[in-house]
Amino acid sequence: MTLVRMPLEDGGELVVESADGAGSIPVGSGSRVVQASETVQKAMGNIRSAAEAVLGELRAMEQPPAKVNVQFGIKVTGEASLAVAKSAGEANFNVTIEWTGVDKS
Repeated sequence: MTLVRMPLEDGGELVVESADGAGSIPVGSGSRVVQASETVQKAMGNIRSAAEAVLGELRAMEQPPAKVNVQFGIKVTGEASLAVAKSAGEANFNVTIEWTGVDKS
């Protein structure tokens, strides 16, 4: 098992189990711990930017949808960073868009 220590901006830390063991440092009895190089808030800011980019592109459509649902998983890697979780080797975004009262002219 690999654990990742991610600092919080208030001085605390969040310890989470990593999705893989790459880049980890052994610390006894088979467990591994790595120290993240950025805060949880900074890492989540990167994820937020990705979500805002997807949403912005959908809202910019000629006939923007009435409802947008974007889902994606977040994993913590052994390199101590947050990433969009992968499925079948590709980044995984599930996007559902819905139109109501669309002008068909």
